[in-house]
Amino acid sequence: MVIEKLVHPEQHILGHQYQVTDAHNITQSHPMAVVNLNWGGVTGPKKVVVASDLPVDCLLGNDLETSAWSDVELEAHAAMLGIPGHIFALTRAQAKKQKGQGSLDPGTMDQVLPKARASRSKPLPTIPPSTVDSTSEEEEFPPCAEPTPEELEADTAELLGEGGPAREELSVAQQTCPTLEGLRQQAVKQANGDVSDSHRVYWEDNLLYTEHRDPKPGAARRLVIPQEYRKFLLTLAHDIPLAGHLGQMKTWDRLVPLFHWPRMSEDTKEFCKSCETCQASGKTGGTPKAPLIPLPVVGVPFERVGVDIVGPLDPPTASGNRFIVVVVDHATRYPEAIPLRTTTAPAVAKALLGIFSRVGFPKEVVSDRGSNFMSAYLKAMWKECGVTYNFTTPYHPQTNGLVERFNKTLKGMIMGLPEKLRRRWDILLPCLLFAYREVPQKGVGFSPFELLFGHPVRCPLTLVKEGWEQPLKAPKQDIVDYVLGLRSRMAEYMKKASKNLQASQELQKQWHDQKAVLVQYQPGQKVWVLEPVAPKALQDKWSGPHTIVEKKGEVTYLVDLGTARSPLRVLHVNRLKPYYDRADLTLLMATDEGQEEDSDPLPDLFSSTEQDALVEGVVLADCLTAEQKDNCINLLGQFSELFSIVPGTTSWCEHTIDTGDSLPVKSKIYRQTDHVRDCIKQEVQKMLELGVVEHSDSPWASPVVLVPKANSKDGKKEMRFCVDYRGLNLVTKTDAHPIPRADELIDTLASAKYLSTFDLTAGYWQIKLSEDAKPKTAFSTIGGHYQFTVMPFGLKNAPATFQRLVNTVLQGLEAFSAAYLDDIAVFSSSWDDHLVHLWKVLEALQKAGLTIKASKCQIGQGKVVYLGHLVGGEQIAPLQGKIQTIIDWVPPTTQTQVRAFLGLTGYYRRFIKNYGSIAAPLNDLTSKKMPKKVLWTASCQKAFEELKQAMCSAPVLKSPCYSKKFYVQTDASELGVGAVLSQLNSEGQDQPVAFISRRLTPREKRWSAIEREAFAVVCALKKLRPYLFGTHFIVQTDHKPLLWLKQMKGENPKLLRWSISLQGMDYTVEHRPGSSHSNADGLSRYFHLDNEDSSGNG
Repeated sequence: MVIEKLVHPEQHILGHQYQVTDAHNITQSHPMAVVNLNWGGVTGPKKVVVASDLPVDCLLGNDLETSAWSDVELEAHAAMLGIPGHIFALTRAQAKKQKGQGSLDPGTMDQVLPKARASRSKPLPTIPPSTVDSTSEEEEFPPCAEPTPEELEADTAELLGEGGPAREELSVAQQTCPTLEGLRQQAVKQANGDVSDSHRVYWEDNLLYTEHRDPKPGAARRLVIPQEYRKFLLTLAHDIPLAGHLGQMKTWDRLVPLFHWPRMSEDTKEFCKSCETCQASGKTGGTPKAPLIPLPVVGVPFERVGVDIVGPLDPPTASGNRFIVVVVDHATRYPEAIPLRTTTAPAVAKALLGIFSRVGFPKEVVSDRGSNFMSAYLKAMWKECGVTYNFTTPYHPQTNGLVERFNKTLKGMIMGLPEKLRRRWDILLPCLLFAYREVPQKGVGFSPFELLFGHPVRCPLTLVKEGWEQPLKAPKQDIVDYVLGLRSRMAEYMKKASKNLQASQELQKQWHDQKAVLVQYQPGQKVWVLEPVAPKALQDKWSGPHTIVEKKGEVTYLVDLGTARSPLRVLHVNRLKPYYDRADLTLLMATDEGQEEDSDPLPDLFSSTEQDALVEGVVLADCLTAEQKDNCINLLGQFSELFSIVPGTTSWCEHTIDTGDSLPVKSKIYRQTDHVRDCIKQEVQKMLELGVVEHSDSPWASPVVLVPKANSKDGKKEMRFCVDYRGLNLVTKTDAHPIPRADELIDTLASAKYLSTFDLTAGYWQIKLSEDAKPKTAFSTIGGHYQFTVMPFGLKNAPATFQRLVNTVLQGLEAFSAAYLDDIAVFSSSWDDHLVHLWKVLEALQKAGLTIKASKCQIGQGKVVYLGHLVGGEQIAPLQGKIQTIIDWVPPTTQTQVRAFLGLTGYYRRFIKNYGSIAAPLNDLTSKKMPKKVLWTASCQKAFEELKQAMCSAPVLKSPCYSKKFYVQTDASELGVGAVLSQLNSEGQDQPVAFISRRLTPREKRWSAIEREAFAVVCALKKLRPYLFGTHFIVQTDHKPLLWLKQMKGENPKLLRWSISLQGMDYTVEHRPGSSHSNADGLSRYFHLDNEDSSGNG
């Protein structure tokens, strides 16, 4: 190091900095320079570090003679800087002299440096460690010779890729490529004046282009590319150095602003996926992990053990031990560990024999593929001892996960020792093993000591406790009784441990398999193999492609690695991924015209026959007499104008949309097929003719969707034109007008003898929008911007507005009419009354200016389908079509599918006795604590099948008759509560009206029996309050203490509160023997003992 005042600025080496750390541990960056040095035997130009605050003028190190530059190179660099070879340091006089002479022409360096480089014939000596730390030093290289034109062309081709086709060739290919036939036809169609498409396709200067009709600022037209030149563009966009082998989206982003061709996105994806460079570097990602395969549960101690070696542990102990041979029993989790100096096969065998001499020889041994375990020495020992040895899959230590996890715990305990004891870990190893064996293991629920010896051992805490307590004399026990008790106790421990371990494995598999996918490979298939990088054991890389030879197990394959050392190797599927060969990549999918799928056009949203508009289109009940049918026809003829396929317009209300101060919401148009766009265009035109929509310049905009209706006609599904108003709904204030309860309407209709139903013609469209609301309903299509004049489907408050309208229309007619949105029903107990009721309802609809679709009306039926139920004749039954859907349901695999199944069956839970208990295992799967990908166990399958069977044999419920007495049978168990609401029929038999059930929470399960029984009564009466309030009813229970529920005193605050909460109801509690109480929904009468630990609400 040289002080700054002795070095001229021109002697500094530009771009070179040294990081120097001083005695105070402060690191600073200093420039470098070349000066002539004359010190002892060291002379000539040398590289130095320039410092501004040295205590002396110059500091020299011991490694001065081992400079990274040769003397010739330094001489040349000094000559370039104008430093005479004999000058030790540059003085002010020398600086002035050199300033006048100027520096050496850099061209001189071109002659000197190559000679200097050539003079370095042998490698430089190794530079010993120095206190000077260089972080940015770069070695100077001689200037390269001028490349030849051929070399320049090759380098350019490597950087930029090969040249593309000529303009004329591209034009000819565009005109002849079969994959562009559709675009060429579209260009001709648009040239003739068709502007219906969102993109323009046109010819210009004999080249085919496409562009958006409403392009973004700065967007360019896109050149259409024929098939033969697509691979060339994909190579430029992905493979060359200037493309950087980026991912699919980045490659797509490069291409899409400039070029276009059919299936461009799919081609880009396949091209990037088949890039061999990206596959080898792991950019394309690996395959999903395979599902977990738990090891079989072992119930006999030391029948199967895992063996492994820990180490080397540095520094070694005083005895020279650096390794530990570890043995863990799979049944009891009992570990053994022996310290070793070396891991040779004889040393390992000696340690294992010492362990097995105490616990007995196992039947199976699981170990990794270490050379000592796979040696002939150990194999011979296993054979002599009758032991089956199993080796883990290469690079898959999870196979021996029990031992691997213990190894981590053991090393953690060793590291937790005090520093002075850590070098003596081999002496303290028994203490560490005792600590591990004493505590319960999570998987089995018992400590290894308990499972092996049949009782907990005395530990330091036990000794302390015994010292504080009075010493107790151990009772005398006969040796036979002790042995029998020990056997019984150990058998019980092992049984519970096996059960706990199995449950733990199932839960572990649930979490592991959430995103697991079992990938299958075929013999001869090419794959990539994830191999460790030696000597960096924790780093892996993909190598290949290699070939699958054989499938060895469910998740293991024999792979041909093509190496001389180990040509064939068994590998786990998680270390493999498919190899995609670009030679097999197809950038075009052509199908025979006869193989294309037939796609029926979307039906006309307003397609209706004349029968729909005529009164004759109304469906009359077959059970009606000829006279009754004439009465209906005459009545309906008086309201013929009410039946129409054109929506009416009511003046009784209008729909408003309150968005407060929110800014307009504007959403982009959804991408749709040409066929769907044509259908939307036709529907918009029809709505314009009907006056349903109008042209708009609103700042609000929502996209269009087509929603299939539930009903069908002529085997074809009808579609409903809808707008996706989710953005608008987010800023709309909620209308809290109530919607009727479906179960109450069903109960009301079920007792009627004659039923008629009406469906309004496009009911929502019969309500006008307010002027302020119209712009907010604006929607965008390819053909333009429109807004509704009537209330469309999809608005947040549309159901509330429509329900408010029908409630107003039917006001005063509630005794014989009901409406759930546009499903209007009229019910009567006699035919004469029914005719009067029909006339009043039709008159009210006509006054409101509403219209009815004749084909949707049913008159005088004994039973009708209403809100998914078959009701009438004092009976309620589930809809057969829904039942068939449940029967045909396949077992779900995700939480979403489980919820969908429970949602459908739960809709009919009133028909299913013990629904809560049957569905309990499925409800447990939907818990937030459970993984999204469910583990379908035997109990789940049983519940699934029982629910389907229960739907097949679901009883027909009786319609409640409020003039008769109700009976409520309640029951409770340790798992849930339930009840049956029933009435006596004409024969004096109980006929169910409704079933209810509820799972108990973990807190509620801890209640006493009388509290659970009382809770069953409280739950039942609260749920059945609409049936029971205002009438006297009987509560029947098999728990006799509840007879005093109404006279409950203050002995139990909980029971007292419940008793007070039921004071407003008129009931009598009766005791019913358990033998006569079988129809109560008692969960204890369904659950088996193996479901004791289930929880959740049914």
